[in-house]
Amino acid sequence: MAVVAAAGIAFGTASVAHADPTVGFGYTSDEGAYPFEGSASWTADAVTAWEYGGAVKVDAESPDGWDWARRELSAPAGQQLHEGTYSNAAVRQQNSPQLATPGFIAFRGTRAGGTGACAAPGATADYTVSRLTRAADGAVTDLDVTFVLRCSAAVTRGEAHFHR
Repeated sequence: MAVVAAAGIAFGTASVAHADPTVGFGYTSDEGAYPFEGSASWTADAVTAWEYGGAVKVDAESPDGWDWARRELSAPAGQQLHEGTYSNAAVRQQNSPQLATPGFIAFRGTRAGGTGACAAPGATADYTVSRLTRAADGAVTDLDVTFVLRCSAAVTRGEAHFHR
């Protein structure tokens, strides 16, 4: 929590316009949340975003590659992710066909703890994409998203920002 508190962010309550521009990806979790435990944040230069297989993928990674997180977000089948709020998103396995509902999957990895995924049946997420811009070739150039994950009984709240 100290890392996030020092950054001055209140995840899930601050609007993107008031978010700390130095934080590219961050979260805080209630006690017992998995796989996103406690809190963590990465600077904006540690974040990448791209689109593949109908999902926008957001990665945050420490320079040594040993501390990382990934969120994948997708619109319902037949739609492309766009600005808006997506509620009650269901787990969508990587590179699987789009679901009838919004989809997501989330991963967290550390040198000490290995890799965990928010992929259990019944896990859900809500997310709001407040900015999503694509270049003429379709590449993601700007993304601002806030999210709430319910991967276990406890909740994780966070945000991600990517600007190329």
